[in-house]
Amino acid sequence: MDTENLADCIPVSEGGSALNQRPWAKNFIGLEQAQQYNRGTFETGEKKGQPVTIAVIDSGVAAEREADVFSSRLLDGYDAWDGNSKGQCDSDGDGHGTAVAAIAAGGLVNNGDFIGVAPEANILPIRVFTGDSREGGDAEKSLVVAGAIRDAVKHDADVINVSSVMVQTPELAEAVAYAVENKVVVVAASGNDTKNMDDDSLEADQLTFYPANYPEVIAVGAHNPYGNWYEGTNFGSNLDLLAPGMELAYPFAGGEWKEGSGTSFAAPFVTGAVALLKGQYGAEATPAWIQQRLQETAIHPPNSFNIYQGHGILNVAAALTAPYDEAEVTSDTVSAVPTETPSEAPVEEGERDSIVGLDPDYDPLAMEKTVAWASMGGSIVLIALVLVLRKIIPQGRKRGWRPGTRKPDNLPVKVASE
Repeated sequence: MDTENLADCIPVSEGGSALNQRPWAKNFIGLEQAQQYNRGTFETGEKKGQPVTIAVIDSGVAAEREADVFSSRLLDGYDAWDGNSKGQCDSDGDGHGTAVAAIAAGGLVNNGDFIGVAPEANILPIRVFTGDSREGGDAEKSLVVAGAIRDAVKHDADVINVSSVMVQTPELAEAVAYAVENKVVVVAASGNDTKNMDDDSLEADQLTFYPANYPEVIAVGAHNPYGNWYEGTNFGSNLDLLAPGMELAYPFAGGEWKEGSGTSFAAPFVTGAVALLKGQYGAEATPAWIQQRLQETAIHPPNSFNIYQGHGILNVAAALTAPYDEAEVTSDTVSAVPTETPSEAPVEEGERDSIVGLDPDYDPLAMEKTVAWASMGGSIVLIALVLVLRKIIPQGRKRGWRPGTRKPDNLPVKVASE
């Protein structure tokens, strides 16, 4: 980082507007059901009773929104540009870092119009980007983020959100490995350049999709309110999930609201989900198990995995409620769900609208389940019929009834002449 650019952080103060939509994402991912089980506080393990800590490595988080959005859960963090702000200043024109933090762990605003995924979790703000420096993805940026990841781990973060992309460096890879070794989950946006992260033909300075493209990082793409893939999403065999990332309303750093789209805003939905899982199953839950859990409980595409949608759409409710093997939560042998077609060929650019949209009611096993229920229904009818006959036949026999023994009815017969 160029130390000549160090300067006091000037908070963004303009650009917000009144809320003109009802946030759609929380219903899509089953958030209200999930929050009946956990809201970002450890329920078990060595940190029982403490808030889960989410580190947001971004453009800072606005202290001005602490009272109404973060409810005194905004911790003293770090600012690479202005040491006095402690990360609690967001000078980005879009209020990027504040938006990310609010989606992950914001609280009630305007009598319930907005609530983040983990509204009891703490936010550890680490400001490494200004509005200009957030763009691009050179090696210097990678080194700064690597240092921020290490700092987050040392300051007791439980999950780290990186809603930015950059080239890979040994330092970044080592920082991610350091986090995972310390049971800290790293979640990252895949980026908005529609790049194939498996494309070996790209020049080194064009490989700007890290840290998301590291296998041990939970890589997040975006979808719209209808479950359709956001075409800006970088894609590939290491993409894990899609989450809401289009037409999103979020609390703006300078006051009121702002609307935005992109994988930057999809990532904190998953980060918040990780915070809920950590809270529910303990700080000891391994990053690998949490990654697998989110993959297994996602709303899957028809073939369970593809390079555009990963393992499917984030399903927070299922992640918190589906059956699980307790022994696997802290196991060192758990790994990500294997993909059957990790090298699947990309769809031609003009045909990407053919990628099937997913929604909460979608079920790739619907036909099989219909057949199963139909078979079960037929079995129930047959059993009921047998039970009825077992009741009727003995009663008939008591009355002297035998098959074929009914006497003809004594009714007058009409003849042709009549």
